[in-house]
Amino acid sequence: MANITVSDLYINDVKMPDPALEGVTVSREKIWSSNTGRTTSGKMVGTVVAVKTTLKIKWPVLTPAQVATIEGAVSDPDNPFVPVKYTDATGETVTRTMYFGTPSYTVYSWANGMQYIKNASVDGIEQ
Repeated sequence: MANITVSDLYINDVKMPDPALEGVTVSREKIWSSNTGRTTSGKMVGTVVAVKTTLKIKWPVLTPAQVATIEGAVSDPDNPFVPVKYTDATGETVTRTMYFGTPSYTVYSWANGMQYIKNASVDGIEQ
């Protein structure tokens, strides 16, 4: 897993609010063939059929408008697989098609008549 700083994160072609410092964790998971397993001698056999990316994204304190931007990009039931553009740990800008888990948020405070949200996070999993 790699923690990266992302200044330009786009989900479904919409620029997201800047994630928190060290707020994006990238995991690359090998997907093995269905006949993968151990032989009677204990040797592992199988074929890697794909490597898929998971992004765990966390944001700092957000306004309701920023939360609405995130929700609109990750929670469309009519469009569950969306393009996600980010800079990976190698410095390369990549685009992956992903679906998203359930976003979570904590109402942090009401200050000066404005609501603020913290602990906003969501996971994107490559299709």
